[in-house]
Amino acid sequence: MEKLYKALIGAGIGWVILGPIGAIIGGMIGVQVTTKEILKRRQPHPYTQTQRGDFFVSLIVIFAYVVKADNKILKSEISYVKKYLLKNVNDRNLVQDLMLMLKNILEKEIEIQKIATQISDNMEYSSRLQLIHLLFGIALADGELHSTEEDAIQKISILLKLSIQDYQSIYFIYHKESINSEYKILKISPNASITEVKVAYKKMAKKYHPDKVSHLGEDMVKIAEEKFKAINNAYNSIRKSKKF
Repeated sequence: MEKLYKALIGAGIGWVILGPIGAIIGGMIGVQVTTKEILKRRQPHPYTQTQRGDFFVSLIVIFAYVVKADNKILKSEISYVKKYLLKNVNDRNLVQDLMLMLKNILEKEIEIQKIATQISDNMEYSSRLQLIHLLFGIALADGELHSTEEDAIQKISILLKLSIQDYQSIYFIYHKESINSEYKILKISPNASITEVKVAYKKMAKKYHPDKVSHLGEDMVKIAEEKFKAINNAYNSIRKSKKF
């Protein structure tokens, strides 16, 4: 597992080594890592920019919980996760190590409330939004969002202290066929005035701008750009319907 340890350190790892996440992955990355070494690599709290390694470890641990939500683990699910990561993460070695981590974590008990608390206490809001965005992306990698996966992601969103409106906004980016989805993406009512639409769009554009997650790497910026494009499309759709 030394290779895994090096890959994560290379990606940037700090606070995930501590707390309940650390308890899960500690044996995988080596108990020889000292508290002094961890604290050296840990950035000051609260809510400094999340390190890339911390983000991906959090993603894998949480998605392991999503996969186990229906009490059965399918090889096809693991295969879809790998395909999704290979498509969206530039570092192939990191993907390989993350998949190894996923397979190991799936064999362990996941106390999601404690894990989510650790993440929400250490990860800034914009990165938590990106985390939920990727959870939907991975869950839909097989072409379908199963009810158990949807329930698990919604629960995680609440535990990560995201607002209901932010969760719904991300949800409807992946469910554009829903009635009035463009309004739900912008978190407004279909009866909103033109001024309210413009204000809502400006807030969303600022909140979800790809620059907010630039510290997570170019691949995460590209995924954020897809989300940003969906917000722009929703706005343009409303403009067309309201004729302004």
